[in-house]
Amino acid sequence: MTCGNCGAAATEGPDGSWTCNNQCGWSSTAPGPAMTPEITTTRCRGCDAEIHGLNGRYACGLCGWSNHWDEGHQPLPAAGHVPRGANTL
Repeated sequence: MTCGNCGAAATEGPDGSWTCNNQCGWSSTAPGPAMTPEITTTRCRGCDAEIHGLNGRYACGLCGWSNHWDEGHQPLPAAGHVPRGANTL
């Protein structure tokens, strides 16, 4: 990870927070507890089929309808933030 202030390399602490190696004073806060996704169910607004999603975010495999991302039950992770333990390529 790089510093959010000066762009230098940053070091991860034991609590998951990050500190700038360039000593500019920047540090990130430790991530909160991981939120476990909840499987939710609703009716498709396009074809009325029963569909399942994660945290209120849905996409229908029959007609292609999907709800808007901000209709979910929990906020999405911040841009560039990879939750601890997440699979990455």
